Amino acid sequence: MKEKILEAFRDLGFKLEEEEGMGYCFKYEGLNLLYMYNENDEEFLNIALPGIIDVEEDRMLQICALLEKINSTLKYVKAYMLGNSVWLFYEREILGEEDLMTVISRMILHLEAGLAFARKAMTEIEETMTNDSSDDDNE
Repeated sequence: MKEKILEAFRDLGFKLEEEEGMGYCFKYEGLNLLYMYNENDEEFLNIALPGIIDVEEDRMLQICALLEKINSTLKYVKAYMLGNSVWLFYEREILGEEDLMTVISRMILHLEAGLAFARKAMTEIEETMTNDSSDDDNE
């Protein structure tokens, strides 16, 4: 199945570069994405958008609010903290003889939309928290 998936990526015009222990990196519209192959489950398809936001200790409350907002609002795309950054993931099971080119392209588009949502949500969260702290200072 891995070869079929890699072939679908190539057919879509992506140039995959293997990252040892991580998967295969590729670019789409300026985004660096990662196809993460699971040796234990060939039917599992996972594409990640790494490092969308750096996690800084003094912004942990905002990051947690962002993760909750993404994970409770978006369908299919989920956010997790890995290392010192937030990553977006789209994970799914491959069912039978699906059109992998369509599946992969839709996954990538959902991740791109998820990034736009995350950026907008983070701006709103930071504005709300700034306004809340200003209100607290005025009391």
